[in-house]
Amino acid sequence: MTACWQEVSPGIRVWRTDTLDLSLGLIEGTRSCLVIDTGIDSQQGFDFASAIRSVTSLPWQIVYTHDHFDHWFGTEAFGEAKIWASGSVDAFLEAGRRQRETMASQYRLEGKADQARRIGSTRLTPPNCELTGPTAVDLGGRTVVLRPVGKAHTDNDVVVEVPDDRVLFAGDLFENGADPAFEDAYPQRWAAVSEYLLSWKPDVVVPGHGEPADYWWARRQMRDLGELAALCREVATGYVSRDEAVRHGPFNAETMSTALDRDRTERLSTPASSVAAEPQSPHEAVPPSPQASTVVNLGWVPIVDARDDSDGEET
Repeated sequence: MTACWQEVSPGIRVWRTDTLDLSLGLIEGTRSCLVIDTGIDSQQGFDFASAIRSVTSLPWQIVYTHDHFDHWFGTEAFGEAKIWASGSVDAFLEAGRRQRETMASQYRLEGKADQARRIGSTRLTPPNCELTGPTAVDLGGRTVVLRPVGKAHTDNDVVVEVPDDRVLFAGDLFENGADPAFEDAYPQRWAAVSEYLLSWKPDVVVPGHGEPADYWWARRQMRDLGELAALCREVATGYVSRDEAVRHGPFNAETMSTALDRDRTERLSTPASSVAAEPQSPHEAVPPSPQASTVVNLGWVPIVDARDDSDGEET
């Protein structure tokens, strides 16, 4: 697949890449635009930035949906910009350095010298605007909500809601065409978060990888995540065996094994009273999703004018 634009709503585009089937986002207002993730390395970031400039000359700011390398290692190509994320500079730099070394080594072992060189030479660009709660960003004529959801696919997931157009950019909390990745995940929390994310019934859900889809597709994946979480609890209590869960779970055997391992790790590191409790209600876990008619008036969602300037810190 050649990288290309896909417009999911007027002024809202998804740039589909041929590497890792990423779905990177662009939301345009009248004064500025929001870039959602930047790709796997500086070359892909440059290609994405060039693609953006082919459709708009608006100044940009960036949001990272989480700290996995394929979603933010391309930022160097964008120059100085305001960069939103749920995580500190230090946390992103630590994760980035670790992933840069790991992925460069992996590519070398696979005989992919060019990819190893590009990843290994990546200049890390951590966020400079840390999200501590849902934040509405006024792009001019269009307000988007940047919403950190806490632990799910990672411990720093962020989604982007466009309420007036009923579009949700979900990062890797939803994936189309491949199983969700649980290596850094929190299976119980992820299931609750996925239910919450769909509580306002968005018309379009843009996954971190794969084709944008509709609410009903996302709802099926939400049910699968809930079934996986239930199987993890049943394995923990001995109601079903691990082998049974792997054989009959909603995802492939490798994904199920990884999720079960992650759930067990969380149970061993969490107080018994917390583990025994059912997962927190999604509406208690995070504030209710804003509706199109109220997003700019909710007191708990600060509105940020996209014209505010902030220099990027590159390392």
